[in-house]
Amino acid sequence: MPVPTSVNVTTQSAQRTAKSIARSLFGRALGFRDCRLETLDALVEAGHLHTLGKGEVFAHRGAPFDMLAMVIEGSLEASLLRQDGHRHLVNFLQPGDVFGMISMLDGLGHVNDIRARTGGTTVLKIPGDVIRALREHDRNLGLAFERQLASRSRLLSERMASDPAMPLEMRLARLLQTLVGLYGIERPEGLLLEMKISQADLGDWLGVSRQRANFAVQKLRADGLITLRYSNITIIDPQRLADKARL
Repeated sequence: MPVPTSVNVTTQSAQRTAKSIARSLFGRALGFRDCRLETLDALVEAGHLHTLGKGEVFAHRGAPFDMLAMVIEGSLEASLLRQDGHRHLVNFLQPGDVFGMISMLDGLGHVNDIRARTGGTTVLKIPGDVIRALREHDRNLGLAFERQLASRSRLLSERMASDPAMPLEMRLARLLQTLVGLYGIERPEGLLLEMKISQADLGDWLGVSRQRANFAVQKLRADGLITLRYSNITIIDPQRLADKARL
């Protein structure tokens, strides 16, 4: 199925606001913040905005995807459908996260399915031809790709190092520690994960049932490491969580 191409951020004012946010996010994103200012301006100017409803698919695994995309508002999930019909959750994509680099570089299809987790999720899509042209004039754009891919490779290695034979609470602690490093926001009560995560999400991420994931969550909660309220997780004792992750 082709990647959606329509621009459905309807008003000019909304488009200007979304592109202003996109420019700010590029200015803070790993690697991209080192690019020339005119390069970042050109990326945003060439981009097209697309807004998705909750559950709407943005990209299918294996489908052509010759573009760079950035989440501007809302949340996406990257996942794979296993042979048994169950979802394997690969990653969350939050505002400022970019994706599509692998497909754009190797010319093959997208590596997983991408769908909106929330309604009103807005994505900026920048055509691959624009990226390749800009890269000829700003070597830091290519270096931005390298830094992004190196960071993701390290995260993937850390996930692979989480042996399924480890206690589930330890694997969950490692996952939460990774997520809080990426998306944690300081609050008086602790580090809040800037996303809603259901028990089913955690189960699909860790490759266990929702019931087993819930058991592990309640164990960390009973130990005073986290709080959970309406699918929002707060790390209230980061040091003890880190100790749990290393056991």
